[in-house]
Amino acid sequence: SPGRSFYAKEIKKLSVMLPNYLHDNGFFDKTGRTDWASMEAYKYKETGELLGPQHSFEVEYVQDIMQQQSDSLDCGMYVAAFAEYLSDEISIPSISFRSDYLRNRYATLLWKYGMDKFKAGYVSDNDDPTRPKSFYTIPAECGLINIE
Repeated sequence: SPGRSFYAKEIKKLSVMLPNYLHDNGFFDKTGRTDWASMEAYKYKETGELLGPQHSFEVEYVQDIMQQQSDSLDCGMYVAAFAEYLSDEISIPSISFRSDYLRNRYATLLWKYGMDKFKAGYVSDNDDPTRPKSFYTIPAECGLINIE
């Protein structure tokens, strides 16, 4: 179909663009623990196209997948839903995708996380327990120097 060929061209562009973007930003350098060449999925993927060595992505066409409305600029819920699908393999209904439900669900999870941190006494983003404030001792009068 003509629509599918248009999307195939766009997907092909993204399958080249995304790996190049990740390569340029050092994503593959930061994954030193992963031996990409030994992984079956990446074995024959290194190419010299465009910006040097890269890892191409497999492109799969999926039928009946949920899509964002073309006039909507709010893609946050779709990104979150896809991330959840990719990381936890939680299925996403293509017909009855309810962004209001997901917003409430994520807000509840964030609120619970915040309350758990509060109850545990954490106040920083890195979950370190609070440290006692250090004391500052004012020096004696003779230790002060006046510079004019």
